[in-house]
Amino acid sequence: MGNSIHFEPSIAKSSFLLNLAFFPVMVLVARYFFGRYRQDDHPKGCTKLGLRVQSHLTDEHHKRYHIPEKVPVNGTMKPAPKVKSLWVYPVKSCRGIELEKGSVISTGMEYDRLFCFAQLKSPFPVSLDTPSEEKSNHQWEFLTQRRFSSMALIRTEIWIPDPASPTYSPENLEVQSGGVLVIKYPSMVETGLLGTLSELWISITGKRPEKVVRLPLNPTAQQINEHAYVLEEMKIWKDTPVCLNMGTTIAPNSKLFLEELQAVIGCTNPLALFRIVPERSREVYRCAPRKEVLGWQPSVAFGDAYPIHIINLASVRDVGSKLRPGSFELSSRRFRPNIIFTGSEAYAEDAWKRIKIGGYEYYVACRTVRCLLPNVDPTTGEKHPSEPNRTLKSFRCIDEGDTKNACLGMGMVAASQESEIQVGDVIEVLETGDHYYIKQ
Repeated sequence: MGNSIHFEPSIAKSSFLLNLAFFPVMVLVARYFFGRYRQDDHPKGCTKLGLRVQSHLTDEHHKRYHIPEKVPVNGTMKPAPKVKSLWVYPVKSCRGIELEKGSVISTGMEYDRLFCFAQLKSPFPVSLDTPSEEKSNHQWEFLTQRRFSSMALIRTEIWIPDPASPTYSPENLEVQSGGVLVIKYPSMVETGLLGTLSELWISITGKRPEKVVRLPLNPTAQQINEHAYVLEEMKIWKDTPVCLNMGTTIAPNSKLFLEELQAVIGCTNPLALFRIVPERSREVYRCAPRKEVLGWQPSVAFGDAYPIHIINLASVRDVGSKLRPGSFELSSRRFRPNIIFTGSEAYAEDAWKRIKIGGYEYYVACRTVRCLLPNVDPTTGEKHPSEPNRTLKSFRCIDEGDTKNACLGMGMVAASQESEIQVGDVIEVLETGDHYYIKQ
């Protein structure tokens, strides 16, 4: 006869009473850490941008994406590339938003990299009229996950005006500013009893408390005046565009918000949030088609190189298969693309020059030279010391324009200033050819 375990009724009763008493404590903890930072309501008159279903990338590691699907065309089986997932990144180097469909404008995907955090490299304020000698000692400089990997923990939401919303009114400030940017970031660790309860809550739920702030998506002249926003130059790579410094916007305590974000990011210099001024977006030349071809010169907001970034899931899978045994599963999210597609052989995109997605044409301008940012886990913000950069450099230094760095993915420019793209759109390759990377 096997052994069995019996519980005395008194012990079972005590355990029940303990759990009964513990439950309301955890409810209070949850309300304290998650409820106190939540806004009273959703932004009035707005709806949240993004998927209403689970991510289209939940199955990205399935083996079927390593061997692309083919369809019959005139009696021959040919690759059938199509859009699998769409992304925008409202704040540069922070978490992105996955879309079902989106608009493409002259600067790339709408809402993409409109905002950017920057650190102040000097202690005193200047204005646009300050003499250049003084300005040279005062410089805002952009922040990136390449250096501050914890930026991956900062989540973003975009809320856009929706006339169907029961709270919609043209008089709403949220509507007048074209919508709302929501920033969510990990709460600082509490001390004492609250700190202990916070850590207990995290261990049980796996969720870390967040703080939430809102900003006007496209501030009106009145909002700019009320919040004392200022125009300042901000250095991003070799450019110094004049941008809107929105560092004073966060009510009721902007200083506390920015100081907390400094701690989350790991930045010791003063911090601010900048928004691109649409009329002063950064023109792109290098490998991009010229104004004579398009009718306008391509430009970007706070993107690094070209307006749109596209990547082939089969290529990502192939790179992932070459990582050292025991390494992590390589996600396409690490490369922060706008468009992830399936249905082509790995690296087929290397030779694309012009394509059609849905009903719209795009120029494939250039290969994307990879930096160390894909070494950052997009979920945890942890930076791997070598991968996937080491593996990429072992076989993907393929562009004669930069033989020391690896390439994966392609930079694109839309052939028209207004177009649309959605998940499931078929990709038709119109032209192929050679590429030569031109450095900044």
